[in-house]
Amino acid sequence: MDTLKLTDEEAQKLIDLLKLTLTKQKFILNEGLKGKIKIVGKLNGNDHYFFLSFMYAIDNIHLNFYDAVTNHTLVRINLDSKFHKNSDGVIRGNRVEIFSKDEFIAKNDGVTQIKAYSLPYKNFRNSNDFFDALEDIFNYTNVKDHRSITFEKNNILNTEL
Repeated sequence: MDTLKLTDEEAQKLIDLLKLTLTKQKFILNEGLKGKIKIVGKLNGNDHYFFLSFMYAIDNIHLNFYDAVTNHTLVRINLDSKFHKNSDGVIRGNRVEIFSKDEFIAKNDGVTQIKAYSLPYKNFRNSNDFFDALEDIFNYTNVKDHRSITFEKNNILNTEL
C-alpha cells in the first residue's frame, strides 16, 4: 500500500457515523476463536460498510474495526504483551491503534496506517477482558445497535452486547 485512500478527517467521519450490525451471529469464546462482524452506517444517504474482525485467546485479544471500502483500519485494540513501533517510539502491551495519515507519512514504510497509544486512552479502558474491549470499540466507533451479536463464554455465561 503506497498511498492512503482516506484523510484523518474522512477516517474520523467514518468512525463517528451511527452504525448497526447487520446479521444475527452467535459466537462461543474458545481459545483461538476468530470471526468477523459486518456493520453498516449511512454516509450521504447511502449504506457504507465496515467490518469488526476479532481474535480471542488467553492473553492475546485483537479487535480490528476497518472500512470495507478502503480496507483501512480505523481503530484496533490489541490486548497482549507484544508491541507496536510508532515513528516516535515503541508502545508495549495493551494498546489502541487509531488511523493516522501523519503516522503513515512518518513511518514511510508503505504499510503502517495507524498510531498506537497505551491503554487507558480516551474512553478505552486498560482491561484484559474481551467484553470490556468489545464494548469500548463499539462505543468509540458509534455502533449503537449490536443486539444481534451474542457471545457465549465457556458454555455457561451468555452475554448479549
